[in-house]
Amino acid sequence: MDFFKTMERVTGVDLNDVQRKAVQCADGPLLLLASPGSGKTTTLNMKIGYLLLEKKIAPQRILAMTFSKAAARDMSERFERFFGTLTHERIHFSTIHSLAYQIVRQYFYKTGRQFRLIEGTKDMQWNKKIILRNLFTEKRKTQPTEDEMDELLTYISYVKNRMLEGERLKEAPCSLTDAAEILTRYEEFKRRDGVNVLLDFDDMLTYCYEILRDDEAIRTHYQQQFEYVLTDEGQDNSVIQHEIVRILAAPHNNLCIVADDDQSIFSWRGSDVEKLLEFPKVYPDAVVLTMAQNYRSTKEITDVADHFIKRNKKRYDKKMFTENGHGRPPIIHNMRRYTLQLNYVVEEIERTQDAGEIAVLYRNNTSAIRLVDALEKHQIPFYMKEVDVKFFRHFIIEDILNFMRLTFNDKRADILERIYPKMNAYIKKAQITQLLNKNDRTTSVFDQLATNVHAPYQEQALRKAKKKIRTLKDLPPKDAIQMIRHDLGYEKSLQRTAEHLKLNEDRLLGIVTQLEYIAEGLPDLTAFAKRLTRLEEIMRQSSEKRPGVVTLSTFHSAKGLEFDRVYMIDLVDGIIPAPDDIKEYKDGKEAKMEEAVRLFYVGMTRAKTRLELLTYEQNNEEKTAPSVFLDDVKAILQGEKVKDFDFKEPAIERKAVVTNKSYQQKKVARDIPEDAITERSDLHRGMEIEHHLYSKGYIKRINGNEIELVFEHYGTKQFMIDFCLQKGMLRRVGEV
Repeated sequence: MDFFKTMERVTGVDLNDVQRKAVQCADGPLLLLASPGSGKTTTLNMKIGYLLLEKKIAPQRILAMTFSKAAARDMSERFERFFGTLTHERIHFSTIHSLAYQIVRQYFYKTGRQFRLIEGTKDMQWNKKIILRNLFTEKRKTQPTEDEMDELLTYISYVKNRMLEGERLKEAPCSLTDAAEILTRYEEFKRRDGVNVLLDFDDMLTYCYEILRDDEAIRTHYQQQFEYVLTDEGQDNSVIQHEIVRILAAPHNNLCIVADDDQSIFSWRGSDVEKLLEFPKVYPDAVVLTMAQNYRSTKEITDVADHFIKRNKKRYDKKMFTENGHGRPPIIHNMRRYTLQLNYVVEEIERTQDAGEIAVLYRNNTSAIRLVDALEKHQIPFYMKEVDVKFFRHFIIEDILNFMRLTFNDKRADILERIYPKMNAYIKKAQITQLLNKNDRTTSVFDQLATNVHAPYQEQALRKAKKKIRTLKDLPPKDAIQMIRHDLGYEKSLQRTAEHLKLNEDRLLGIVTQLEYIAEGLPDLTAFAKRLTRLEEIMRQSSEKRPGVVTLSTFHSAKGLEFDRVYMIDLVDGIIPAPDDIKEYKDGKEAKMEEAVRLFYVGMTRAKTRLELLTYEQNNEEKTAPSVFLDDVKAILQGEKVKDFDFKEPAIERKAVVTNKSYQQKKVARDIPEDAITERSDLHRGMEIEHHLYSKGYIKRINGNEIELVFEHYGTKQFMIDFCLQKGMLRRVGEV
């Protein structure tokens, strides 16, 4: 049969010339470079179908690996759609971790040894994070912060995925000076009884590689079993994953790697774009094909993105193009203040007819907090591609809440114990110990301390601290946070912490600023505490994909997705590119800056017809500068030559990029339907209504200024009645 004609008839898929070449290039090593929106998943599936139907290769002889379980499911579903009626043969799509687990399990069974997984299980006794937390505490005599735990976990994963040992451990980026020592203790702990070896996910790869390298019988078994090896998202593979694939593919070397060096954005996880660039050197007889036709985006978006990524030097030379129609060019919005950026995005979502075709993208998860706060206040549902609620567990939030708890009861020595080093009251640890031993719950802790001051200046400091702490409860939450931050000395404490632990000071202070914005407009401290709980709750609930709702995602998590309209926010120097990207670039090291360029490119290429890039000149009291990447986009749009990055001037003094100021303080109201309910008297219990975002439902309860509605697909929701009436969000449908 003519394979391609049959595929077009059965599946409706008509491959272009390069895709057909890739499908037919079955024997020998092939690197298939796939630009965004070029149909790589379809092509890879067609290649597997070609091996089965044309080459008559048995399915068990084909190893098809993807980066994640979700990608494996997607590949399997597409294969079923394409070939379900043509063959009864089925391919098992696996992740490299699942294959590694199979090989490790076989080896341990063969050698009569035992192993226990300490990651991805519910076993609290043998848990990777708990083990590392205990080892950290044992080493430093203090509990690690969430940031320190994240950095330690990232460091360990990076070291193993980059295959770093000995002196090369210094190559791993980490601000924890004793990370290597904790890693050594961790490895010793996992092997301490000599019988039950403890393994985390990264160990699976390490053991798998060592087994394939050293155990000839197991290596030969898998090399003979798999005659053809295909991997997707090759740019995301770490160094050790590349090595595992190399061994498995030998000696046939019928290896197909589908990848895009321009979308390699996970170096912090151990991936290395150099491995792709070296492919023709490792396999001198390799075929390198480029699928450069973009089926996703308009010509304007495709052209800008293609010109932008050409700034990078370490990449394959290729030109992405599209035969799609023309559309509007990407727009750069330069807002005067951060809040205007937020307002613009919210109002754009409110005005749309299909929020499901909108994505709001950002580099860091912290950018999502205020966005989520604004969307929830405007009663706009959303889906988060990657839910990260570590923000609400951060030590800074716990500190702020403890200051607030103390204002309601300043007799709590246990609360003061948690925050006394972080306020300017000159309190010593010995004094706190005395307070705790005394256990006097009837007198202010500040009055108790005043009876035994260790220096004359402490008496005055204690009086001021007591007065300010008691004042907090009568202040609006935003003012209270600012008093904690400035008057009680918390900001200076954070600066000392950042310097001592080598943490990012701007990031720490930025969390306090986030809290100030969340607190804005709330009536009291209790409402603020409840608001934090509520935000965490709705973020957790937003992890389930629902039709018709806007998607929020980091640039990293958005890879592989596409949307009609994309808004990229917080595009300022210090976020993208990040401070470390800029610092290393100034020092003549371009690797991090090139990855930041690739990350920006990934964000741009998610858009099909509309791409808007948002920046601002001021965030709270802090001056900011638009990302230098926007200078590139502006130059490309104006047909000018892209210049080298220039960070000689302080970022806050560099002239801002302005290409579109269509939105500053202008408010665009959503059109209110003529049949919208605008009078409170028209609402009553049991009434069937239609919400402009949640569709049909009915009124379950009316209590004061709150209304509780039950929707067919979204369950029970609570709203402010006045807001619904003013915005015309409800329409009458009938009676229940």
